[in-house]
Amino acid sequence: MKHSKLSVWLLPASALVLAGLAAPRPEPAHAAAPAASAAAGTPTSTSTPAAAERTPPLGEPRYDAALGRWVAPLGPGRAVLTIDPRLQARLERTLASNAVPWGVTVLIEPATGRVLAMAEHSEAEPARKGLARAALAPAASIFKIVTTAALLERGVRPDDEVCYHGGKRRLQPKLLADDPRRDSRCLSLTSALGHSANVVFAKLAGRDLGAAELRTAAGRFLFGEPIPFALPVEVSPAPIPEDPFELANTAAGFGPVRLSPLHAALLAATVANGGVFVPPSLVEEADGATPPVPPAPWRVIDEQVAGALAEAMRSTVTEGTARKVFRRGGPGSLRGVEVAGKTGSLTDPSPYRDYSWFVGYAPLDRPEIAVATLVVNGQKWRTRATAVARDALEAYFSNRVASAAAPGLRTAKAPAP
Repeated sequence: MKHSKLSVWLLPASALVLAGLAAPRPEPAHAAAPAASAAAGTPTSTSTPAAAERTPPLGEPRYDAALGRWVAPLGPGRAVLTIDPRLQARLERTLASNAVPWGVTVLIEPATGRVLAMAEHSEAEPARKGLARAALAPAASIFKIVTTAALLERGVRPDDEVCYHGGKRRLQPKLLADDPRRDSRCLSLTSALGHSANVVFAKLAGRDLGAAELRTAAGRFLFGEPIPFALPVEVSPAPIPEDPFELANTAAGFGPVRLSPLHAALLAATVANGGVFVPPSLVEEADGATPPVPPAPWRVIDEQVAGALAEAMRSTVTEGTARKVFRRGGPGSLRGVEVAGKTGSLTDPSPYRDYSWFVGYAPLDRPEIAVATLVVNGQKWRTRATAVARDALEAYFSNRVASAAAPGLRTAKAPAP
């Protein structure tokens, strides 16, 4: 919903992107949108000293043709990375062919945390790297995932309906007050997430959530917290206001919340895992060095809450804001593969930036892959995140057979934690 305020390997291009994984430009976490300068939203290290000891810094990745894998220096030895070269190149081609000003696609195995791709492209800043780990964009309606979890935990049922008037997008204080004479349109919580109905989330937040509850839920999803990873990841800030109307705005996705694409993929992966957060991993194996060891998985939300979230995210694809893009090949499916997801969009008028997000996972019943795509357009938009994410999922499922047949390109799903 809109707010206001690839297969031949392209190894040289992939080398540039993955080199950027090891050498982000440090900038403050509160950096502005990617518009203004190279300083905007670039990752900074959020590792604690203890985490730094467990996670030796990776050197610049390179493609090892003999091995057919991406590797990186690690201490006195080297690391073999989880990045799938075919997928990485395919996703980069998709972004480059659309000439997006800024674009990122991340693919993660939910059950294992293995990062299979962190593809990025920028026509506006060709030399800029590390976009996947930068909180460079407003979270917009992706934050409704957090709000939905908080509401479910407070006892709101998925089929509870909220009635409203004045349209589901607009947020004004007078529209958030119940008016039985005028509130003629109603949506359940499940449908409200699928249709990204701002007014429903704002009204529910005002009725059932306080700032403390939303702040706690955001923290459990690692907003405002460091993400354990082998490379620096910028913290996704989520200041939660105390003012009732500003709290309602934030719950609906209008707040000053920012998000990195890697973090966005982890949100989807957590829902796919039944509410369990599996830390992302980039190192497959290490030769002559001690590999970084991710922390053990931990539970973020109750399994029933995650199940209700999954069904609501499914409605995004079957009847909601992503239905048109995913209709190809059958309603709510990807060549027979059901997808759960959430869209997000926001337009910043000065300087003009059109942000679009899609986060999700597939298949719905036995998740194998989580995806997050961010596309930032100027006045003339090239493509939207939902279309790029669909292409990424198609690439993953078409790549499975080839990857399984190629030695060293493991993409099989491990048992869920």
